Amino acid sequence: MQSNQNFLVPLKERITLMDYAYLLQKFGAFNAPRQFQRPIAWKADDRKKFFQSILMNRVEGTYVLVDVKSCISRLETAGECDSDTYKFFKKFLNEEYKYVILDGNNRMCFIRSLFDDTYTIPEGKYEYITDELNGTIASFIVRKGKQKFSDLPERVREILEERQAAISLYTQITLEGMSEVFQNVNSGVPLNGQELRNAYSSLWAEYVRKIADEINTLLGKLFKNHRYRLKGEEWIVDCLDFVLQATDNNPITNEVTFHSVTQSTKNKLYKSTFLVEEDSNFYADKFIELMDFMTLMVEENILDYKCLTRASAVQNLYWMMCNGVDTYEQVVNAVELHDTEYNNKTTTYTCGDDEKT
Repeated sequence: MQSNQNFLVPLKERITLMDYAYLLQKFGAFNAPRQFQRPIAWKADDRKKFFQSILMNRVEGTYVLVDVKSCISRLETAGECDSDTYKFFKKFLNEEYKYVILDGNNRMCFIRSLFDDTYTIPEGKYEYITDELNGTIASFIVRKGKQKFSDLPERVREILEERQAAISLYTQITLEGMSEVFQNVNSGVPLNGQELRNAYSSLWAEYVRKIADEINTLLGKLFKNHRYRLKGEEWIVDCLDFVLQATDNNPITNEVTFHSVTQSTKNKLYKSTFLVEEDSNFYADKFIELMDFMTLMVEENILDYKCLTRASAVQNLYWMMCNGVDTYEQVVNAVELHDTEYNNKTTTYTCGDDEKT
C-alpha cells in the first residue's frame, strides 16, 4: 500500500481529445462547486462568439475535470475516509454528479445547451470550415423560428459533433489540490480578487459563501446580479474586514480610527485564524438581522429605495450594528442621518494645502 502522503499528490491522465458528440455522454454528470469555479458569466454575445469559434474550428483551451469515483476509491484505499476531501466527494456523488469541472465550465455549459436545443442561435448568416486540412469554408443561414441545433442543416450538425475538445482528467486530488489547480489554470485569466479568495482552502471562504446564501434577499437589493463576479460575496468580505480589521478602538479616549479596506487586507483576512464559534455566529446573525431591518425599511418606505440600498451605506450600517446599534428604531435613525449628511453639500473638506472643495 502506498503511504497516505502519496494520496495527497494530484495525479491525472494524459490529455485526450474527444468529439463533442461524445463529450457530454462521457462527462455530462458534471458540476462546478462554488469554491472552484466562477458563476456562469457568459452573456449573449459571448455565447454567439463561442458558437462561431466552434464553426470555424478556432476553439482553444483544455477542459480540466476531476473523476469523483476514482478519487473516492483512492482515498478509501489510503484509509482517508474521515478527511474533508472524502466527505466532499461523497456528498458530491450523492448529488448525482460524477465529475468536478475546474476549468471550462462556461464552455461546457454552452455545449450542453447547444446540443440539447436549449440555446437559441441568433438569426443570421454563418460560415464554417468544412475541411480541417485545406480550410474550405461554407455557409448557412439561421432564420427566425428555426434557431435550435436540431434545426441546422445535417452537414452543419455533423461538423459541430466532430469538433474536438481537449480533456485533462484528474483521478487523484484533494480539496487543497483542486484549489491550487484552479488558481494555476486561471493565472493568466483576469480573475478578480474575490474569485481567487473564493478558491482558498480557508474556513473564511466557506463562511462567506454560507452567509451569501442566507442573505440572498439583501444582496438582491444591493446588486443587479450579486452572483456575477461574486460581487455579493465581496461585499460581505468588505463588511467583515471593516468590522474585524479596519477599525482600531482606543479604550482610553474612546476614539475609533478607520483604515482602508483593500484587496490586500481582504486577502489577509482569508489567511487569518478563523473566528471562534461564538463570534462566527454573532457576525453571521448580524447579517441576517440587517437583511430583516432593510426589508422592513423598504416596506415602510423609510427613504427612497435607491438611498436605502446604497451598498456603502449598508456596509456602514453593518459596522454600527456590530458595535452597539441593535434596535430597529436606532437603525432607522442611523440611515436617515446618513442620508442627510450624504446629501449635504455645505460641508467641505481639504487635502493638504488645497482649497476646500
